[in-house]
Amino acid sequence: MLMLNSVYVAWQSPDTRDWHVVGNLQERESGYVFNYTKGALSSDKFTPFSGMSNVHEAYVSEELFPLFKNRLLSPRRPEYPHFIKWLGLKSNEANPIEVLGRSGGLRSTDQLQVFKRMEADSDGDFEHYFFVHGLNYLSEVANKRVSSLRVGDSLNLCIDCQNPYDECAVLIRADKPAEILGYCPRYFAKDIKAMLFENPKSIRLTVEQISDDAPINYRLLCKLAGTMSESVIKQMSQQAEFQHIS
Repeated sequence: MLMLNSVYVAWQSPDTRDWHVVGNLQERESGYVFNYTKGALSSDKFTPFSGMSNVHEAYVSEELFPLFKNRLLSPRRPEYPHFIKWLGLKSNEANPIEVLGRSGGLRSTDQLQVFKRMEADSDGDFEHYFFVHGLNYLSEVANKRVSSLRVGDSLNLCIDCQNPYDECAVLIRADKPAEILGYCPRYFAKDIKAMLFENPKSIRLTVEQISDDAPINYRLLCKLAGTMSESVIKQMSQQAEFQHIS
């Protein structure tokens, strides 16, 4: 299931506020390939992207498509070194796919987010980095708790089965004393939930980086590491919204 030079695009429906995985960008030796995924067919509100109007076609380009290029901060911008540091990347790791996958490719003008999917090696082992979601809803006490965390601190993953907005929601909690710090991104919450149900000791979440000077969505970077079972890998491969239409 390795697709390391690859990111997915999630789109939020304006009426239901549900998120759908609608596309996949892959980097190849000769450029880039973009495919719409079956999640693009799940809502009649979704409109194909400019210059890629047919969801049944694969699009190939020697250069990064404008949809993604416009979501990258220019290295010429004075704040670029700080931005890369907030993402927890080194300068030699800051290629377009890694930056898009780590940053989310966020823009205030649309309802799109870019992300990398969790990927396991041939033994099922994986490491995945993500920013904690929902920090802007934390209380002042919880925000102070985030600032007090240290790199390497262990955090707990808890299935939020009564969440009215997402039945697969997984919240993140610190211990001693217990404090809710936010949520896992919902794009792979379903996969994390499956691993927790099967074997909660198979995965571990730790603090990778705290950036109190960063925008709230880049403040708390975590590392999820562990081993996926064959059944979890199979379940992930069968999720229709990630599968290419073409």
